[in-house]
Amino acid sequence: MYEYRFFNTLSTKPATIYNRDTKIGTISKTYSHPIQKLFDLIVKGHLFVNYELKDSTNKTVLTSRRDPNPFKRNQYHVTYYRRDREIYLNLVDEKSFGMTEETSFTYDGHTFELKKSMGEKARIMNEGNVVAEWDSSLKVPFKAYF
Repeated sequence: MYEYRFFNTLSTKPATIYNRDTKIGTISKTYSHPIQKLFDLIVKGHLFVNYELKDSTNKTVLTSRRDPNPFKRNQYHVTYYRRDREIYLNLVDEKSFGMTEETSFTYDGHTFELKKSMGEKARIMNEGNVVAEWDSSLKVPFKAYF
């Protein structure tokens, strides 16, 4: 089980990720320039949702960026860095209204579904099998378990 916590949604200070008691990496919010951070302060940290995940050797493993256009459906651009290549995922929220979050994406030729219903764990599924699930609290400190 992996665990990480966010204490301040605007902070760019890295949050530590643990596997039981062993530190395996960090995750931090990123801004491309200070004006983004200032504007995000005004909208309480909900517009620029950009994160960087690093391993225990401080090497970037994953970057994610939310498309900040308020007139489009929620879109996230995720780049995963492997030893030999970069893998890009574009996650698009498929629904218009509702209390659940749902999207699908393709990775290594397999289609995965990400679902999060109100009051339930978020799950990534492949062909009906749960690949990952986690809890995410809605108030500070943010905490997720994988």
